[in-house]
Amino acid sequence: MNLARSMTGGFTFPEDPGVDCIRAAPMWRADADPRVLSVLANATTASDAVDVRRFDPHIFPGLGGEHVRVTVHGEVFRLDVVSGSVMSGPVCLTYLLARDQRMAVQMNCIQRLQRGLEGTSCGPVRRQSRISRSVMALRAHDARADGASLREMATELLAPGEWPGPGECRKSAMRRLVAMGEKLVRQGPLPVLQW
Repeated sequence: MNLARSMTGGFTFPEDPGVDCIRAAPMWRADADPRVLSVLANATTASDAVDVRRFDPHIFPGLGGEHVRVTVHGEVFRLDVVSGSVMSGPVCLTYLLARDQRMAVQMNCIQRLQRGLEGTSCGPVRRQSRISRSVMALRAHDARADGASLREMATELLAPGEWPGPGECRKSAMRRLVAMGEKLVRQGPLPVLQW
């Protein structure tokens, strides 16, 4: 492989090692990256159907379905379509969640994608369910314990945005999540399990 060409696009792992990274199709799988959402795409004419094509997606057919990269209101989402197709028109997306440590990340991605598809502009923290907010708070607590800064945590846990945000909203949101995480750790698992 020509090193000068590799440096242009960074190193990737294409399906064909003979193809340099500039010409290789992007590859991702939900089992390798929790931010990739596995979905079933069922064609429908229902009023709540999603037409991914209106967001100018990059769709790559694969052996097990389609790999889709779509930008919704400035945020990039990746879908691993394991059944059906998003290429032909409006679909109902059914998300397939992992039942392990990836679930919290997947839920966060789904919530952000749904907000984008619905055209809402609500903040990343305010309209979350209590359980997903608690999961995010515990992740913030763990990240803080590992020495992460508030800015690093915001990059990982919140939707993209400027730092510290208008009126320091992103910084304040992270401070609240860290405080909530500390409180949850002090209380133990019982209050969470009782919801």
